[in-house]
Amino acid sequence: MEKHLHAFALSINNGSNTILSMRYFIYGILYTCCFHGVWLISSNFETVSDTVSWYLPAGIRLSAFLLLPIRSWPALLVSEKLTHLALFHPGGILDNSEFMSGSIHWYFVHLLITPVLLCAAVYTFRRYYRSPYLDNVSSTLSLLSFSMILSISLGFMFLGRRAIESEMGLVPFLATLFEFSLGDFVGIIVLLPFFITLFTKQCFKHDNRQLTYIVVGWLAILIASAYAYTNGINLSYQLKYIAVLPALYLAHRFGIFGSSLSCLLIGVTAFTVSTQTSLNPLEHQFYIISLCVGCLILGASVTQAKEMTHTLAKSNAQIREKNMQLNKAVSNTRAVTAMLVSVQEEERRKLSRDLHDDFGHRIVDLKLQLSLKSKDDLPSVLSDKIDNLYFAMKKSLGGLRPSGIDNLPIESVLERSEIISSLNSSKIAYMMNVEGTPVAFDHTQKIHIYRILQEAVTNSIKHANATRLVIDICYCKDRAVFSISDNGVGIPSPYLTANSQYRSVDFSMGILSMHERARIINSELCIKQNTPT
Repeated sequence: MEKHLHAFALSINNGSNTILSMRYFIYGILYTCCFHGVWLISSNFETVSDTVSWYLPAGIRLSAFLLLPIRSWPALLVSEKLTHLALFHPGGILDNSEFMSGSIHWYFVHLLITPVLLCAAVYTFRRYYRSPYLDNVSSTLSLLSFSMILSISLGFMFLGRRAIESEMGLVPFLATLFEFSLGDFVGIIVLLPFFITLFTKQCFKHDNRQLTYIVVGWLAILIASAYAYTNGINLSYQLKYIAVLPALYLAHRFGIFGSSLSCLLIGVTAFTVSTQTSLNPLEHQFYIISLCVGCLILGASVTQAKEMTHTLAKSNAQIREKNMQLNKAVSNTRAVTAMLVSVQEEERRKLSRDLHDDFGHRIVDLKLQLSLKSKDDLPSVLSDKIDNLYFAMKKSLGGLRPSGIDNLPIESVLERSEIISSLNSSKIAYMMNVEGTPVAFDHTQKIHIYRILQEAVTNSIKHANATRLVIDICYCKDRAVFSISDNGVGIPSPYLTANSQYRSVDFSMGILSMHERARIINSELCIKQNTPT
């Protein structure tokens, strides 16, 4: 049942990515509605009849192709071209031969060359830049440059076809191309930044009443100026100058979202002013472009600076954490060094005591027996005394280095070691289980493994109050696992591996030495408390 559900989900996911997806069809419908809707607005701001205007559809088109999935492009193109044919064909709602001449050149340019040029240019740009496109100064300048170059290229195709058909001269063609490119760029710079921030949800990152007050105040001033104009008071020039301050403030205060909102409001302001003056709309284009470019660069700089500050703060936090860990490591190294010195001195003291109190007494006793016993009794006395002396020496040396550690397997060393003797003397029932094929450890590995197990067993004897203990040795394919478990009261929570970092100097020296020994032989020590079943 689970496999069928997984396959069904995968099938749905694949279906949603096809070119004929219903989602892409809806994108195409919404796109063409927005495209031709703002075209009706742009037709009121023509600078060259039926040729050049503040072309807002250019902003809608570039926004859609930059932000929507590449697989949706066919749906966008088909919707746009079919709607264009339906509107402007002879007898259509907006019958206009200038926008649909019906010549072979028109079909070739508008249905083949222009779409291919648009898709190739946007695809190339998207390969080198990723959304949100306006997050830093470099990408913002690149987007603006790309938009201008694309406007010129599309204008060259659109006007070139007309120039060929009408035999337009080179100078008029270049002048018209310049105005055409500016018109397209105005439509792009007014709408594209706002759609980018809306699509990338940057507009939802700001929850500030000040932003709302500025936008509402700006729109209120525009409405007031329109009302004043109907009463014979013309404030068009004042509006253009006053709009500079809130535009720059929005970009400075809210970064790229503030600057994109400024571009939209600058466009609305320029449109409002153009209805109140008799100047050609071309006069306002440079005002829109210069102020919008300045706001976008300022907003991108602010956003980039904030991001760099955030990254720097995050890096500083990481550095502080690393320094804390380094200080802990240094402190623990000092603690381990002090412990090793202490252990070394303790071993020397113990060895000195054994040599003096045990071996010395035995040798004195042996000399005394030799002086008192007759020659006939000497062999048996010597044999007993020498055997006792040997076993005492063996016991003392075994505490310094386990017997057989250099040539026997680790499990054999454990069976004859002081670890088992300690368990027996403490009356703790034990069991040792060995699974798998034993691994041939080197001398260093074996002594560290032995000392770790010895410390673990010692802790169980001293602190756990256990009555049973199990030593499990499992030789797996790529690792060996040694585990010790008992039925005692359990280890305190701070010492568990899951609850704390073992490198803390608050740990006991025994547990710290266990971790350090494990680290030396490139292994991992895990301390946990099992829940009784």
